[in-house]
Amino acid sequence: LDMRDEGSGRRSSIEMHEELARIGAQLESDIGSDASLIGTTVLSRFSDRAMGLLAEMLARPALREGDFTRVRQLRLHRLTQLRDLPAAVADRTFANLLYGAHPYGHTPLGPETSLGIMHVDDVRAFHASALRPGDTTLVAVGDCTHEGIRRLAVEAFGEWSGPRRPDPPFTSELPRPARLNIVPRSGAPQSELRIGHVSVPRNTPDYHALVAANMVLGGQFVSRINLNLREDKGFTYGARTSFDFRRHPGPFTLQVGVHT
Repeated sequence: LDMRDEGSGRRSSIEMHEELARIGAQLESDIGSDASLIGTTVLSRFSDRAMGLLAEMLARPALREGDFTRVRQLRLHRLTQLRDLPAAVADRTFANLLYGAHPYGHTPLGPETSLGIMHVDDVRAFHASALRPGDTTLVAVGDCTHEGIRRLAVEAFGEWSGPRRPDPPFTSELPRPARLNIVPRSGAPQSELRIGHVSVPRNTPDYHALVAANMVLGGQFVSRINLNLREDKGFTYGARTSFDFRRHPGPFTLQVGVHT
């Protein structure tokens, strides 16, 4: 998905970003636990050109082998760098302990072993099977009308075809990690702590109650946990708790960095 803005059948990567610059467009791209996002912020009078560029990235990316090799190497370098960041190691370990082989068990960057053996044909096959209009939602906010955006979407994406895929089932067979898990790091001046468990999905009837409760517990600077551990005891620069509401049950986490 990092290759979406690496050019299309009509443009190279440089040409695509030059066109974005000509219309003053800000490109946004993100990969989460349940979905990927690509979008742009642009003046309303350039909406048609921006929609066309998004369509090229989503429906007609070039996926050239040279671009793939470069992007994969950048990702592998990033994963190597993350080994030296205690917070990143803690997050990756925590996710893997909670979810194991389930897709929630690794971060969107993926593991080094999978990246190392991946080929550009794997990326092309994934794009053909996973990125389909039936699974895609278009959201437009600004000085526009529903009918106007619908017309632009039809012009830009009209030739993109593919049925909706069924949602994969969520397995309840998750690992049961030990109550205490340690990643040793000799001489580390600080320890990253993660405390939590698999919680609830986004459609839980308790959603609003849990959001309010977390604000009191650890969801903001003046919450109880942060005021206790930072302001009162001086153990940390900051501690927080969070519910990660996802399509399937996501984690509840307390995270804090403290002096070893």
